[in-house]
Amino acid sequence: MNDAGTSGTDAGPTRGARLFDPDVLHEVIITVAQADLMTLDTNQDVRVPCTISVDGETVADAGIRKKGQTSLRPLSGKPGFTIKMNEFVPGQKLDGMKRLTLDNAVEDPSLLTGHISYEVYRRAGLPAPRTAHATLRFNGEDKGLYVLEEPTNGDYLEEHFGDGTGNLYEGPWDFQKGANTADLKDEVSEMRSRADLVAFTDVVMNTPTAQLETALAAHVDLDQFLTNWAVEQVAVLWDNYSVVAWNYYWYHVPNGRFVILTHGVNWPYWHADYDPFDLNQNPWNTSDPPGRLCVRLQQIPSVDARYREELKRVTRDAFDVAVLTARINRAQTMFQSRPLTGASASGRDDALMRAGEARDFVRDRRAWLGTLLGL
Repeated sequence: MNDAGTSGTDAGPTRGARLFDPDVLHEVIITVAQADLMTLDTNQDVRVPCTISVDGETVADAGIRKKGQTSLRPLSGKPGFTIKMNEFVPGQKLDGMKRLTLDNAVEDPSLLTGHISYEVYRRAGLPAPRTAHATLRFNGEDKGLYVLEEPTNGDYLEEHFGDGTGNLYEGPWDFQKGANTADLKDEVSEMRSRADLVAFTDVVMNTPTAQLETALAAHVDLDQFLTNWAVEQVAVLWDNYSVVAWNYYWYHVPNGRFVILTHGVNWPYWHADYDPFDLNQNPWNTSDPPGRLCVRLQQIPSVDARYREELKRVTRDAFDVAVLTARINRAQTMFQSRPLTGASASGRDDALMRAGEARDFVRDRRAWLGTLLGL
């Protein structure tokens, strides 16, 4: 349906090529001064200095802060982090990367959900973060196995859209909450205007159904959105946009339209019979409503038909059992590529135990969707 992003297994830029080698169990070592630990543990809005080493390549005076909402953990446990290499030293990078995300995977003991789901995005023609796996030693303590995830920053946006300077809004958020409540990156420091989201929100919330498809054309790449929606449903990514409007970004491509981007896929819901047409399946059993734009588009017969066709294409061409199974098997081999002890060994054992469940889901999901969609 579209040609956005990079397709193909493990394709990507040379920036971060070593960091995101999926066949290497990387070794990350982070050191933070004792005087900065309290700030790091209690304030997610402030980065403190750290030294980070990945496979022997070291960057001093990088900036670190904890990440997560439902996955947030204290330093005494297994916290997730984001690292900004150039926070205190302009121009500083690690393997060409300005930033790096270390996901603690506390909701995904398999460490595979994003690893295989992002491959579906790429095969469907959409951009998705690169991932790899690592052990983490923080101030001398083994914290276990982590997922290294490529952050959605200016470099990433430039590589996929030719310009990384547009407005980037991060969920959880949805249109009914109002454009002024969305998290706009660098709004204050770069004096950004959110007039683009105000106009987009007005169309989504106030345009009559009969005129909605035409009105949206000026604001959002609808083909790209339908592909993203289809991937979320085919891969059962229930904590992204369509089900609860949680882990995603809206990016306004400069001189273009909004596109929706995935990130933070780290919570498996491996139910092969998950219905891709029912937006009111909420595994969290919370009051979070489904994505408002999806709800509105389902009411337009012509757009709903396009979504159904995109479901078929993504299932047939992107959710490839052999490719995804091979990616799971490669990860299993990688987890056993070097000796581990302590928390890292325990995390490896959990991941290996869950790999069979991941393989079964991929096989059974494709079969169930094939029957449902007549493929």
